[in-house]
Amino acid sequence: MTRNFEPACRQMDWLDPFHKQVWERAFADGIPISGTFELTPRCNFNCKMCYVHLKAEDIPRHGRELSAKEWLRIAEEARDAGTTWVCVTGGEPLMHPEFEEIWTGLAQMGFFLTLQTNASLVSGKMAKLLERYPPRQAKVTLYGTTDEVYEAVCEVNDGFTRVNDGIHTLMSLGIPVELVSTIIQPNDGDVENMALYAVRHGLKWLPTGSVKPSLRGAQTDAEAVRLERKNIPASLRKMDYFLEHPVDPDRKPCTYCKDYRVGYWITWEGQMRFCSFLNEPFIPVRDHSFRWAWNALLAFEGELDWPDECHACSARKVCFKCAASLASMSGSLHEVPKWYCDKIRQMYANLKGRP
Repeated sequence: MTRNFEPACRQMDWLDPFHKQVWERAFADGIPISGTFELTPRCNFNCKMCYVHLKAEDIPRHGRELSAKEWLRIAEEARDAGTTWVCVTGGEPLMHPEFEEIWTGLAQMGFFLTLQTNASLVSGKMAKLLERYPPRQAKVTLYGTTDEVYEAVCEVNDGFTRVNDGIHTLMSLGIPVELVSTIIQPNDGDVENMALYAVRHGLKWLPTGSVKPSLRGAQTDAEAVRLERKNIPASLRKMDYFLEHPVDPDRKPCTYCKDYRVGYWITWEGQMRFCSFLNEPFIPVRDHSFRWAWNALLAFEGELDWPDECHACSARKVCFKCAASLASMSGSLHEVPKWYCDKIRQMYANLKGRP
């Protein structure tokens, strides 16, 4: 297959030269070297921007959580297919009823494990489990630096206190910690303090303002909490860049994703997808072999194209877009919202007509 674009995985500067060659080979051969296991939609927080969290009583309406036996069967087949890196996430993954059995099994299989957690449950039995089977890295969601901010964002009491205790427990165990934050209206005023928290603790911090409507049943009010006033200037700067460096309008959507041909996401109910935000494609790894599901995902990624409106749009060469972002606004990978297209075309016209 001929490809005239640089794969996103080539930009993974955190990889050393040896592992970068491994990822390059995986891309060329379509090997699923990296996977994310979304264990559960359960969470002890109720964050206003979460795309996956479901209340326990609502879970049966959307599916059935994979059991430990099912996760470990999938993991064994994934390992045999070439998976080396696995990120374990949720919801809050520690809330899966069989988390201990799943985590122990994954660790004993030899994966390079990343644990994505809010850290509030990292104590007692869970801390001992992670001490025995430490992840290669823990990605901890930090949404503020006071209990008051956590109450506003996550609707919980003593949220920061518990998260802070969990972060210190992870650090005391020698587990590398990286902080990730979604910045929305309720915690916008605490951004500087979050940055200082990261600096004081010597931790990498990755903030983002990206909030998408949920397609997966979560009660997310993205429009109410998104910091649109800050995102618009960033969009203008990006479009200004693409005036000089046009986008290839014929490049397929999935080729922009870092996991294209090398990674996958498995949802809590057993669907394999290329992005966590989507409610498609429907590739059931619960009922089929991992190899079958991976081949189906590769085929889907290769065939997926932009909606017809995108190919006919006058701003197509300056519209650098994400397939999942468009789908979250329109409800489908095969549609694009008219209001979004109108906004992009207006921004393009304004930039072209400036002095």
